[in-house]
Amino acid sequence: MSFAAHFAIFVAWTIYHIRSMERWISRGAHRSDAPNGSGIWQHMVQLLYRSQRSHKARKRQLANLANYYHAVMRALPDATVVINSNLEIEWANKASQKLLGIKPNKDVGHRIDNIVRIPEVVALFDEAAKLKRIQVDSPIDSDITLAISRQEYDDGNYLIIAQDISHRVATQKLRKAFIANASHELRTPLTVISGYLEILQDEEMIAPDVAQIINNAYEQAIRMDNILDDLLILSKLEEAHTSKNAGKTVDVKKIIEQVVAEFKVSKSQEGHTFNVTADDTKLLVIKGELISICQNLIGNAVKYSCVGTTISIDWSINDDGHGCLSVSDQGKGIPDEHLARLTERFYRVEPHGVKGTGLGLSIVKHILDNHDGYLDISSEVGIGSSFKAVFPAYRLK
Repeated sequence: MSFAAHFAIFVAWTIYHIRSMERWISRGAHRSDAPNGSGIWQHMVQLLYRSQRSHKARKRQLANLANYYHAVMRALPDATVVINSNLEIEWANKASQKLLGIKPNKDVGHRIDNIVRIPEVVALFDEAAKLKRIQVDSPIDSDITLAISRQEYDDGNYLIIAQDISHRVATQKLRKAFIANASHELRTPLTVISGYLEILQDEEMIAPDVAQIINNAYEQAIRMDNILDDLLILSKLEEAHTSKNAGKTVDVKKIIEQVVAEFKVSKSQEGHTFNVTADDTKLLVIKGELISICQNLIGNAVKYSCVGTTISIDWSINDDGHGCLSVSDQGKGIPDEHLARLTERFYRVEPHGVKGTGLGLSIVKHILDNHDGYLDISSEVGIGSSFKAVFPAYRLK
């Protein structure tokens, strides 16, 4: 038989197996329907079957994983809603019906703003507003307060999470009412006590050792009065959140110079040198709260640094484009283990060494939080400390 005949038979045999493989694959490549063959064709059938079996196993695993996560998300106590780029509901868990009124089996495919008719929720999807978290009453029950957050993913899709914070809000209101009532009830007797102690301080007939006791008692009464004032300030700050347009454009340099001038004429603050450097950048802020930040930060620097040292105060734009009010001292410094807790109420590194309420930095932190800023603290033992009140770029003018 000639070479051409052998080649023709080989080509025909190859075409036959290719056609058999094509028909088998097109019918689903079931093992029971696999074409007969030997050599490389049998090996290819085995490879395809193994690949198909592996693919099915992975598919089952992915399906089981998806079902597992769906079950977890359905069981979440917080309302969880998936929104596509057209603001249409793609998925919602059971809690969404209880908290937001979204029915998972009925409202999928409908726009979120047609189901949840709350302006603040609709504003979450306004890119110009740049809102990511709001607090509103539930459309189902006005006694339920919700904290609703938005997370964007995959180019325009959103994940909405609504958490029931009614208990937290009620606790905050109860605490605020308690502080207000306690402050009111304590203020009157404290004023009377302070008045009597002040009168006794001027009495010449009192023995020196008794006079010292009276002076100490008077100082503690004044400290308690200051604590009541700071607690009321904190209570108000915790309830409020400053909007992006709240406040007035303020000359920060002038405010700093004003506060420093007050410290310079105070007898208890004599002996310190103040080094002020400030540019002309203005700040959109509530003026009284900015003054409070300056008074607390500069006051702490004075109290915790030795007489004769320099306190540096700087107002400028940092490398990130944010407004930065920095107050640095040459005091003892603060050990690292204390830095994270400095803004806690009544937390003091040296509770018996320096007079104060222990609430100043907590007030500063809450003011900055309400202005979308933050407090950055750095310190080195034996060198000094630096406190930076950082404001967002949109507040710079």
